[in-house]
Amino acid sequence: MTVSTPACSRLHLHLLLAPRGQLSGDGQLGELIRERRSRLGGDGGILYLSPELLAAEQLASADQEAVAAQDSAVITWLQLRFGGRRQSWELPVAALPTGSLNLPPAVALPW
Repeated sequence: MTVSTPACSRLHLHLLLAPRGQLSGDGQLGELIRERRSRLGGDGGILYLSPELLAAEQLASADQEAVAAQDSAVITWLQLRFGGRRQSWELPVAALPTGSLNLPPAVALPW
């Protein structure tokens, strides 16, 4: 997450949690994240939190996935598009999980 605050400060993120595959299952979330990162640079203001990462951070069980953003409007739009439930997450900037810049898993082609 691109932030311009000291490392000791806290980062407030908005999360969109959903069952595994609900956000990333059709490949559109990955495409959206790639486009935002290309257009805005850096992380594009949006992070994908895999089921494994959520479980490791004790945010949700391993059958959930999430998207995180500092901008509440981004999460609102994604919730309208994909469904899921909102949650807030506050953590030290230095504690942003490794792997949160990864993209959702690629979708297998149907043929």
